[in-house]
Order: sequence, then structure tokens, then C-alpha cells
Amino acid sequence: MRDSSLLSQVTLQRGNLILLALALVSCTAHTPDFDTEVVEQAAPSAPASKPVKMPPRLEIKGSSEGIAIDEFFALQQTDGALIYDVRVPYFYKIDHIPGAINWPYNEYDAQVQKRDIEIQKALNSGKKVVLYCFNILCPEARNVAKKLSRRDYDVLVFSSGIDSWREAGLPLETSSAGNPD
Repeated sequence: MRDSSLLSQVTLQRGNLILLALALVSCTAHTPDFDTEVVEQAAPSAPASKPVKMPPRLEIKGSSEGIAIDEFFALQQTDGALIYDVRVPYFYKIDHIPGAINWPYNEYDAQVQKRDIEIQKALNSGKKVVLYCFNILCPEARNVAKKLSRRDYDVLVFSSGIDSWREAGLPLETSSAGNPD
């Protein structure tokens, strides 16, 4: 009886290690490349509301700061934040912070103009922009935040990630359809 209990514990621990390894691999599989933003100038006749891709900057004009779980939770509960989950869609579908929009780090360049409009509207209405990933070991939220800072945005990074949100017993959503937008 004792051997089967020990075997069950070892099997459970192996399963947990496999899940952790998968999360870390998906989080660190991308090597950030900060200098790949493409410069596209809007045509002179383009409407003023359409954002223009900005060249990468060596000097950062925006800011990127951390946010604590209690402050983030208060913003999330009062609809005071535009929240981006930068994990890949597979993990976003499993669970995400309520109200979060999936903007996978590996789709930054493809979605930046669309997200520019969202960010501008949110900031103009007094909301904060918050990015999160898995946990403190996941660099993707910080990498996206640096890119947004170069675009003159002030953003917040919940670096403890969804893992600490989940551990605190805070509400989560699931999505079977994927990206809500």
C-alpha cells in the first residue's frame, strides 16, 4: 500500500514538472528582437486618427513600471485598465484574467497598429495599460512593455503573472473561441 502511494506521488510530481517545463518553453522560446519594428509612414492623405508605426528608439520616452497584485486587482475590478495577456493563444484559452485581451508576444508586429488605437483610447479615457505573462520568470510582458515604451506609452507590467493571480484565488475566465476581439 505504501509503495503505491509513493508511486502516485512521484507520478504527480513528474506531471507537474512536465507542465512547468511546457510553460517555461513557451515563455522563453521567443528571443526578443527589439530592433525589428518596421517603419511605415502614413500617406499624406491618411486620416489623422490612424496610427503610424514608429521607428525603434534608443531613448525611451514612455515608461514601464511594475504593478502589485492588489493595485492590479483594484484596476481590473473597476474597469480602470486595458489588460493584455501576452501569452500564446493556447494558454489564453485555458484561463486568463477577466477582461484581458490576448496579444501574443510573437504577434506584436502584426497587431501593433490595431493595438495602438486601443491603447490611445484607453489612455485618453484615464485607463492604465497592464501587461502580464505567466510569472516572474517569463520575460515576454516586459519585452512588449519595452517596445511600447519606445512608442511613448506609459505601461504597467504585472510581472508576478497569472500564476500568482491564480494562487491568490482571484477570478479567471476561460475561452473556447480564442481571441475575443
